[in-house]
Parts: sequence; C-alpha cells; structure tokens
Amino acid sequence: MRRSAPGTRQRAALVAGFVVVVLLVGVGLPFGLAGAVGALAERAASAIGGVVLVADSDDEDSGSGEEKESEKKDGEKKDSGEEKDSGEEKKSDEEKDSGEKKEPDEKKGDAQQSGGAAAAGSGEFEGRDQIGKASAQEYVSIADVEPNGNIKAGGDFSGGSYSFQCPMSDHHNSDNFIVAPGKRNGAQHTHDYAGNESTNAASSENQDALEQAETTCTNGDRSPIFWPVLRDLEGVGPDVGADGGSLDGNVGSFVVPAAVDYTFHGHGTQRTEAMPLNMQLITGSAKAASTGEGSNSKFTCSGFADRLTERYPICPADSQLQRVYDFPSCWNGEDLSSADFVSHLQYPDESGECSDDLIPVPALRITVSYDQPQGRSFAIDSFPEQQHDPVTDHALLEYLSTEARAQAGADCINAAQRCEQGPDDDTAGTGPRGRSDELAVSRNFAAAMAGHKNAGVAHVGGHG
Repeated sequence: MRRSAPGTRQRAALVAGFVVVVLLVGVGLPFGLAGAVGALAERAASAIGGVVLVADSDDEDSGSGEEKESEKKDGEKKDSGEEKDSGEEKKSDEEKDSGEKKEPDEKKGDAQQSGGAAAAGSGEFEGRDQIGKASAQEYVSIADVEPNGNIKAGGDFSGGSYSFQCPMSDHHNSDNFIVAPGKRNGAQHTHDYAGNESTNAASSENQDALEQAETTCTNGDRSPIFWPVLRDLEGVGPDVGADGGSLDGNVGSFVVPAAVDYTFHGHGTQRTEAMPLNMQLITGSAKAASTGEGSNSKFTCSGFADRLTERYPICPADSQLQRVYDFPSCWNGEDLSSADFVSHLQYPDESGECSDDLIPVPALRITVSYDQPQGRSFAIDSFPEQQHDPVTDHALLEYLSTEARAQAGADCINAAQRCEQGPDDDTAGTGPRGRSDELAVSRNFAAAMAGHKNAGVAHVGGHG
C-alpha cells in the first residue's frame, strides 16, 4: 500500500465540502436518502483525516472489482426493493382497474336479473360495439322481384274478414313490455305505436294503465300495437344521443306512415273462433339476422301485391313502400302467452289450415304504407348488432278489445262477409251494447280464459 498524493488530499477536501452542502440541503429529504448522503459524508471525513488508502496498480482492478461488486449487490438490493414496491403498486393499480372494469358487467348482470333499466352509455346494453348500416345487398328493385303471391308464414286467407282503424299515436319509446317486461330500452330501437296511448316498459306490471288509457282506435279497441320505426337516413331524428336512438345505432328522421290497414281474416276450411282477450301476438324476430330463426319479414310496393320480398324494396316514383305483418292464428286453446312468445299461437300450413290439436282464430294482417325516401336512404330500427337487416322486421300487440267486438268479428268471418268496425258500429251490428262491451280487466291468463269460456264460445270443428 502507498500514501495518496497531495492532489488526492485536495480532491478529498473538495468532496467533503460538497457533501456538507448536500447534507444541509438534504435536511428535509426522506430518511432513506439522508442515510445514503450520511454514508458518503463518513467516507469523505475519513479521507480528510490525512490518509486515503489507494491500492497499488496491481491490486487496483481487484479492489475496484470488489468495490463494484459490493456496489452492484447494494444496487441490486435497492433495485429489488424498488421493483417490489413498483410491483405492489402495479398490482394494486391492476386490481383497481380490474374492479373498475368488472363493475359494469356486474351491474349488467344485476340489471338483467332484476329486469331493471340500465344507464345510457354504461356498457349495460349489448351490441353497441357492433353498430353498422344495412348493406347494399339488402335492397332490391321491386321490378327484380319475381311474382310469388306470398312468402314465409301466414297470409293464406279464406272466408270473410273484418277491419278496424287505429291511427298512429304520437308517442315513441324503445321499450318492449311483451318480450322485455319492466326493462327500459329493452328493445334498443324505437317503436311506432298505434292503439293504446300509454304503452311503455311498465305496462306489463300496470294492466290498469293499459285498460284505462286513451286509444287511437276508432272502435274503442285499446290494444297496444307496435313495430320498429322506419327512418329517412338523410334526416335527423329526435333521439340523437339517446338510448334506442343514436346510442344504439339508430339514426335518421322518423318516416310517418301514410296509411295503416288492420284486417282480421279467415283461413282454411274450419270455422274461426273469436280472438281471446289479452292474447299476445308476435310476428317476426328482432334477432333473426344473428340467430337465423323466426324471421317473417315481408316488404312490397303498392301496385305489386303479388311480389313480396324480405329485402328492402326500391319502389317506382308513383308507388308506396309497404311493410306486411302476418300474425299466427292457430291457438293451443289454453295460453295467452308463452315463455318463447310463440308456442301458444302458431302459424297455419300453406293452405291456411291449423293442425287438429289447435284452434283457428282470426289471422291479423297489418299493412303499413309509406311515401318512400329516395334510393337506399331508408332502413328500419334494429338492435345494434342486427345492423338494420330487413329480416329482423317484426310487430307485436296484446289484444285488448271486448268480447262483443271479438265475437262479432268471428261471426263476420264465418259468414264470409267483409266488415269494418268503426266508432258507430263497434260490434258490427250484432246487438245493443251490454256488459260484454266493457273492456276486460283480467289480471291473469286464467281469469281471462274463464271469462272467455263463460261467454259461451264453443269449440267448433272437432276440437272438443
């Protein structure tokens, strides 16, 4: 070993002076950093003591290596501590993020279980990441549709018919009290309404409101009737930034129907029974584009009644776009609704006949006519992921008429007559108004069925 040179002693003094300054500045620093500074100070103080031991050139690399190794170990310990702290903080942040991400899913599950409404834009409404437009292939010129007379289910009629008038209501919403009872924005698309003026998500739990509400039907029928709105894609709707509107991919101004026809028809060769009160009727499926099941969409143009298509038809300038809704009409004789919404009321075969175990009831056809927007600038509302596919067109209603009107309609059909129920003739001339003309207030299906049987409606045509 050798003593350090005088220059080394001067450098040590400078270092010591610098450390003193650092100590003064570091008074308020955290304890860990102050301790590190203190250690440096101690080393500097030993240097000022007069002798700084420096290794000979032969030992310099070895000593330097040992010192570096020691510093490396100290650094590794320090880095390990920092990494541990960083890992713990990262883990904590990940857990926090994970909790924040799971929260909407948990709320979504709660909302689905309770049938409750979900907040707009919260991720609790499905399919919003799949919003899209109808494709060009989903439109067709009516001139390119071959005459076919009819497509899909229903629409094969015989015997008489009876019609009634229900102008459009001015209220809209994106609820569906039949398929998604109690759930706000259960449809995720906006519906046009006719008939009952009070229809919303709560209607399934508030039968009194339906039974006491105003109606647009001129014969007093309070049935809530609804289907997806048709939109002019070049316009601006009233529901921008709203659930059921642009938040669910439904944009454009509402196209108001120019006319709507509601007609119950006979079908097949058997006598038709009166439509039971409180019967729920559905045609089509709002999820048909993704499931491939349940579609009964029918479109045409006025003047082309023998050309029906499941695509959006492009009509000539002097023709109106028409949506045709054919409802099922073969009843199981027991239920007014069903878990799958369709098995209680099924379609007849291609000749209009019901199977032997089902009862024929009037077959409702609703035809909605529009002054069509130009070209392909129109589409129906849909669930976001269905992307306005025309095969998803559908319509629903709950039959809230009176037994007198229902029986008068069936009698008209069975007599092969064409009748219309209006404000001055709501029972089709079958007799004076009586108790049976009051709206049924059945609170459950069993009570409704009992009322139907007590009215003396016979099962005709071998159904016992």
